[in-house]
Order: sequence, then C-alpha cells, then structure tokens
Amino acid sequence: MSTDPYRVLLAEILLQRTPAERVAEFYPSFLKEYPTVTHLASANVKELRKLLTPLGLQKRAQWLIELATRMVKEYGGHVPDRQDELTKLPGVGSYTANAILCFGFRRDVSIVDVNVARVLRRVFGLQGRRPPSRDEALLKLASDLVPRGSGPEYNEALLDFAALVCGPEPRCGECPLSRLCNFYKERVVEVI
Repeated sequence: MSTDPYRVLLAEILLQRTPAERVAEFYPSFLKEYPTVTHLASANVKELRKLLTPLGLQKRAQWLIELATRMVKEYGGHVPDRQDELTKLPGVGSYTANAILCFGFRRDVSIVDVNVARVLRRVFGLQGRRPPSRDEALLKLASDLVPRGSGPEYNEALLDFAALVCGPEPRCGECPLSRLCNFYKERVVEVI
C-alpha cells in the first residue's frame, strides 16, 4: 500500500462505489497520466472523462480537476494533512479524509467504512443501521480501538479481515474472534 498522500487520495476517490478489482487494473494507467496533483489540476476535462470511462466515472472528471486545482491554489500542490482541510475538498468525506491521514500521513486514526462497521457491530453487539459516518457510538469505539503507533497496520488488517472473514456471509468457523463475538454467540448455541 502506498504512503504517498496523493496516491492514497486518488485510490480512495476512485474506489468510491467502484469495485476494487476494476480500480486495481485501471489505477496504474491513471497514475502514469496524472502522476502529481499539478498534472491532475491541468488535465483536460474531456480527456480525463475518456480515461475514466472504463470505470463508469466520467462525471468525476470535473470534480477531480476541481479537487486538484484547489490543492494547487490552497496547499501548494500538496494534499493537506488535517481532517478539517481534507473534508473541505470536493468528494472527500470523513472516511476518505481518515484513510488519507492514516495511510498517507501514517496517523493513528480510525477508518470506518460499511465493512469495518459490520465487523465492529457484530463483535461488540452494537445495534443500529445508521451509516457509519453518523453513528457516534460506533465512531467512538472505532477510534478507541486504534492502537497508538500502529494505526495504519491495524486499519489495513481490519479492512482485510472485513473482506476475507467477516463479510456479508461471515465465516464464523474460521474466525479467530468467535469466542469474543456477540454475533457468533447469538447465532451458535455452544461456543466451541
């Protein structure tokens, strides 16, 4: 995983509502064409739309150019390193801002998408169906769990765990957390 804030920002924006497999194939050619914030800010909107066509993200072309232009004008061509500044940029919400801070700036912040929310709600028995960004109890728990000095590694592991073990169809029989998990305890009569 890259620790370049620009690369993390691009990856997170491209991954919004787009399958990771499709982005992974596309991402290297995008970076080759737009290797820096400055290159993206000077992009031709029609060319960028054409490049984004395979992902079905043509509407994001103008948005990406605006994002990059603001970073050039307001931050000297750099990705800002504060959440309040990041969330003022087009298309950057709290999840994307935290992902950039965690992976691009190596900060100990929580990253809570729908997949991580599913894991934490299951393991800790949290109720609620609100989007993760508006679930204060979930966000506080997630923040409290981030080990100091290991935030990026922890978040990467949690994201992988959510994808590989505790997905929509959980693999409880293979889960190392089953003895602690409220979801598992409620579904299984006897904890082995």
